[in-house]
Amino acid sequence: METEKETSKGRLKKGLFSGTEFSLVIIIIILFLFFTFTTDSFFSAYNVTNILKQAAITGIIAVASTFVIIAGGIDLSVGSITGLGSLIVAIMMARLNAPVFVTIIAAIGCGALCGLYNGIIIHRLKIAPFIATLGSQIIIRGIIKLVCDAKTITGVYPEFAGFSNSNFLGIPKMALVWIFIAVISALILKFTRFGRNIFTVGCGEEVAHLSGINLKVTVYGVYVVSGILCAVAGVILTSRINSAIPLGGASYEMNAIAAAVIGGASLAGGRGSVIGTLLGTLLMTLISNGGIQLGVNSFIMEIVTGILITIAVILDVLRTKKK
Repeated sequence: METEKETSKGRLKKGLFSGTEFSLVIIIIILFLFFTFTTDSFFSAYNVTNILKQAAITGIIAVASTFVIIAGGIDLSVGSITGLGSLIVAIMMARLNAPVFVTIIAAIGCGALCGLYNGIIIHRLKIAPFIATLGSQIIIRGIIKLVCDAKTITGVYPEFAGFSNSNFLGIPKMALVWIFIAVISALILKFTRFGRNIFTVGCGEEVAHLSGINLKVTVYGVYVVSGILCAVAGVILTSRINSAIPLGGASYEMNAIAAAVIGGASLAGGRGSVIGTLLGTLLMTLISNGGIQLGVNSFIMEIVTGILITIAVILDVLRTKKK
């Protein structure tokens, strides 16, 4: 009888969350309660809303990174693509008076082209993803600074800027965009052929060839998806800061990759989940926000975040070796 109960519990746990995701849920709950009882304003409508806003942009970029990491790659250009998307929206509004819809489409289109470029040089030219996307990161950042002359671009439409401060049923709209993207991405990875192919490619090119997978289409697709999602994050970033800055999106790549790895994605490829990434993003945001509420030195918080990432990577290595 006990065995049956244990089996049922195991199935329920497996059906809802993986082991890593279940552990993250517990840690997030513990941290939330800890900060609630040790600070005066952590558990307030304003701060909870602020946490969701803080997590939204990083969360979208982290979802983009999840696609790439599962496929066995890495994308260091996600922050720069986010900055480019932000710049395109701001410039088209400030200098061309373009409709909001047109600026968003233009930003997404440029993000897709950047992703396609990454896919081509990685797959066709056989350049290691780390080196290829590091080069893309520098190139795109240089383009951003050249176009805006290293100056802040203002003149964003007030109604567009107001999006980041508006709510729907008490939830920030920018957080709802993040959740919507996460749900769609999770469904793609779980229920579509493209999603299954991504996992297979992450297990190795030989495995992908033996499975009859079109490697070129899958690799191109993964990086294009990443570019599109980063451009969407850039659009929201422009609304959030009511402008575009030369360093917009800088350092987001590290936080995004960290969120994915903490959420259970393997840097060796072939493993990861959007739910895990979402939880990893929330965990990092909670630690950052709670540390500020407690008055902890920001440099110490960086150290804590770094330790957390290191532990996640070590656990990933140990899991891979065990398998």
